[in-house]
Amino acid sequence: MSFGRLGAISSTRKVIEPVTKYLFIDGACLTTTIAEIEKRYVPRNTLHVDYDLLTGGYDKVFYYDALPSRRGNESEEQFGVRRDAAIAFHDQLGSLDRFHVYEGDTRKSPSLRKQEQKKVDVMIAVDMLTHSFRRNMQQATLLTGDLDFKPLLDALVQEGMFVTLWYPPNKTNKQLVSAADQRRQLDVRAIHPALRAKSKALFSLPSGSGEPSRGDIGQILHAFSSEDGDIRLFSCPDRAYVLATANPNPGYFTYWTHSDLTTLKNFAFDVFGLEFPGS
Repeated sequence: MSFGRLGAISSTRKVIEPVTKYLFIDGACLTTTIAEIEKRYVPRNTLHVDYDLLTGGYDKVFYYDALPSRRGNESEEQFGVRRDAAIAFHDQLGSLDRFHVYEGDTRKSPSLRKQEQKKVDVMIAVDMLTHSFRRNMQQATLLTGDLDFKPLLDALVQEGMFVTLWYPPNKTNKQLVSAADQRRQLDVRAIHPALRAKSKALFSLPSGSGEPSRGDIGQILHAFSSEDGDIRLFSCPDRAYVLATANPNPGYFTYWTHSDLTTLKNFAFDVFGLEFPGS
């Protein structure tokens, strides 16, 4: 007597393959962005970034930068210090898992490091297109604010690659931003969580919460009207400053609170592009 297959279950489940993500970094853009954050939030201090943490979620990270050239009024000794610091920084990045660092034309000949390097943008374009054509990756992210990369993004999108642009706001051309499939701001909200402990302790970011409108919660310092809704900057009785920005939910605002007015204004500019009179 046959009882068949007891408890047999027909399964239609599909195995979900992980998505391979590569990150390509325009080194000059990243270092300039970090330097500007230092200048605004912690003048006369140096911020130390955990680059492994900053780039978490990517299977491979490709970092491109040219070694510095000598400035006209710079002594040989001063130039050597700057150049050695850049080399040490690149070596440090290159020692991290997942990271690959390219210095202009020197990736085939490290001995050429003492010469001026060029063609970083060409290297980025060739590498991104090559990895795309070979289907080594399913998603590509380019960290840059340089409009010269728009034709590259156009070509990658046409090739069928899903492309994210990680860009510094307030200084990146809208044409470049619109060329990508997805956009991500490279602002203080992206950098601060990746700072090393001592650097992170130098300053804090405003805390934000979405809430039903609370009306005028203090003295109005500045007021704006935008396509998304009204924006207000308040000085509150509890020695806090609050920036109320538009929220996708009708009748709601997002309230950003900080004890330091300058920090809150810097944050408003970095993240939302808001400039306050007299700032």
